[in-house]
Amino acid sequence: MADTSQIVNVLGKGLSSGVRSPILHRPDEYGLTYEDVTFPSMDGTPLEAWWIPCPFSDKLVIANHPMCFNRYGFASHLDPWKQTAASGGNTIEVNYMREYKHLHDAGYNVLTYDLRNFGHSGTANGDIFTWGLLESRDVAGSLQYVKSRPDTCTMSIGLLSRCMGANATFVALTRYPELFADVRGMVILQPVSLY
Repeated sequence: MADTSQIVNVLGKGLSSGVRSPILHRPDEYGLTYEDVTFPSMDGTPLEAWWIPCPFSDKLVIANHPMCFNRYGFASHLDPWKQTAASGGNTIEVNYMREYKHLHDAGYNVLTYDLRNFGHSGTANGDIFTWGLLESRDVAGSLQYVKSRPDTCTMSIGLLSRCMGANATFVALTRYPELFADVRGMVILQPVSLY
């Protein structure tokens, strides 16, 4: 029988530390021109992103991903990531590229990035995720970034935030309300309430 402290440690690690999922697809595979960009979170953590421009459009969607995912999606069809998703019955690859193409084809510029400790973004706060509390700094950083670019600073902004990305968006809205002054809409999917 396992020691209780070992069980608690394994459970705690599983609820606070993920294994970075690889980025398996890129926008150009779906006919989208994109640019690799890096911008800082509100606390300076470097965030890796894709800027997918839609020429002559003044509309922008910023995509925030769920826990364990990254800007591409999630490799839940491959081990060891398959083990994370299998308990919920999902072992099918999650690939957001088609979603970005639909947004682009509908006339939206897209900024999608890896939250801290996921994908190719920097490591922060001891390499743990906080279910949106500290990741809120990344959402705020993405808004600050688009306001700093001459080509995006006047665009109408919408947020597409899923699960932990949704939590992070709500926390960012509370902590940095001034950054949300130009946000015209938010789609918030599956926020997880732990607070």
